[in-house]
Amino acid sequence: MKEYRHPEWNGEFMLSFEQLNFGRIEFLTGLSEATSRLHDPPVEGSYIYTRDIGLNLTTRVIDGRAASAWFPTQIERWRSPDGSGRLVRRNYPPEFVSVGAARLREADAEHDVQVVDRRVRPGEFSTLQDVWEGVMPLSDAPDDLSRQLISVSGGSARALLGVVKDIYYDLGILGASLRAAILRVLAGVDGLILAGRASDKSGRTVFGVSAPVDGQGAQFTLLLDPATGELNGHQEVLVKRAGKLDLEPPGLLSYGERQAWGRTRDTGSRP
Repeated sequence: MKEYRHPEWNGEFMLSFEQLNFGRIEFLTGLSEATSRLHDPPVEGSYIYTRDIGLNLTTRVIDGRAASAWFPTQIERWRSPDGSGRLVRRNYPPEFVSVGAARLREADAEHDVQVVDRRVRPGEFSTLQDVWEGVMPLSDAPDDLSRQLISVSGGSARALLGVVKDIYYDLGILGASLRAAILRVLAGVDGLILAGRASDKSGRTVFGVSAPVDGQGAQFTLLLDPATGELNGHQEVLVKRAGKLDLEPPGLLSYGERQAWGRTRDTGSRP
C-alpha cells in the first residue's frame, strides 16, 4: 500500500479566510438546498474508509517557562458494521515554531515517523451509538435533528459545532439528506459566524463557519465543502492571550482535515 506523507505546512498553520458579501444564513440555507438535490453513490464494500490529518499544539513547562510545538498526525481507518477493522496511525516529527520552541527541541530527541498499524476487534471502534444512547439514529428532518443535537450539545454554538464534527468523524460517510439537514440546523443557530472562504491543506476550497470566541480566548471553525456540504475539516485558533501559553494570538491550537473517505471491500485497499 502506498505511504502517505503529511502536508508540507511551510509555516502556514492557520487557514486565512477571505471575507464574503453574503451572510451565514443565506450561505447555509442555499448549501442545504443544493445538497438535498445530490444523489448518494451506490454502496460498494462493507468497510468505511477514512483518512484524516491533524496538527495539535502541545505545551510543556521547562525550567519554569512554557514551550510549544505542533505535532502532525495522519490516521487511516477501515471500519466494518460490527466495529472491527484496521487502524493505521502515523506520528510525524514535531513542528517547532513557537517562541519557546528551541527549549522544547532540546528537551525532545529528534524522531522519525512513528507508525502504528493494528487490527481492531469487533466493537473496539467507539461509535456515537454507544455514547448517544437514545439519540441515534439521526433524523434527516431538520426540526427533529435539531432537537437531537441540542439534547447532546446543550445548545451552545461551540458545543453544537463540536457535535457536528463528531458526527462526521464517527460515521465516516453521511448521506446527502443528512448533510442537508445538518446545514439547515446550523443555519438556525444564533451566534454562528460565516468566517469566509479559504483553501485547505489539500488545496480544496472551503467555507468556514465559526462559533463565538469562548472563555479561554479560542474560536472553533468547521470547514465545509461548498459543492457537496461535506465537512472537510476544522480548526481551533487562539485569538486572545491565554496565561502562560507560549503562543501569540492569533495562533493555531488544532487543525484537522479529512482528506479521503469511501468504501472498500477489505482492509488492504483504499477507495
